[in-house]
Amino acid sequence: MFVLKPKAEWIAAFALAILMMVTRIHHFGIGTVAPDASTGVFFLAGLLLGSPWFLFGLLAEAVVLDGVAIGFMKVADACMSSGYALLAPAYGVLWFAGRALRKVETIDFITAGKFVCFIVAGTAAFFVLSNIGYFFGSEFYQLGIAEYVTRVTRYFPTYLTVTLFYSAFGLAAFYAVRRLGMLEPAAAR
Repeated sequence: MFVLKPKAEWIAAFALAILMMVTRIHHFGIGTVAPDASTGVFFLAGLLLGSPWFLFGLLAEAVVLDGVAIGFMKVADACMSSGYALLAPAYGVLWFAGRALRKVETIDFITAGKFVCFIVAGTAAFFVLSNIGYFFGSEFYQLGIAEYVTRVTRYFPTYLTVTLFYSAFGLAAFYAVRRLGMLEPAAAR
C-alpha cells in the first residue's frame, strides 16, 4: 500500500528532506516553533521510500545539517562526541520500523495499533542507541550508568510524542494526497 511509483517516491523523499532541514536547524525560523522532525522523517522514509539509498541520503543530510548548525550558526556542540557515530544505526532502526509496515494493505483499528507499536519500539530503540553512544563517547560515563539513565530518561516522552506526531502527520498527508487522486500506488516490490 505504501509502495510508491518512482516519481512519487522522489517527491516524498524531497518532502521528507525539506521537513528535516527546516526543523533540524533554526535557519528558517521554524526550529523555534516546531521540534526536530528527524525521528519521524526516518520512520516515514522506511515506510514510503523503497531504496535503502534514501536512508543513506537522509543520514548524509543529517550530518551536513549538524555541521551547518555547529559551524555556521554557532549552535552548541555539546552533543558532538565519538558517540555521534551511533546515530546512524539509531536512525536505521527507525527506518526499519517503518519498513516493516510498508506493505500494509488497509488501515483499520488493529493496523493503527501496529503502527503505534512499531513507532514506539523504533523510537525506544533509537533513544537507547543514541544515548549509549552519547554516554560512552562523552564525559558522562563518569556519572555512572544509573545517574546517566536517570538524567536522560526524562527526555524520552518528548522524543516519542514528536515521533508519533510527525509520523501521524505524514500518514495523514499521504492519505490526503492519495484521496485527492494525486498519488497512485505502484505494484508491490
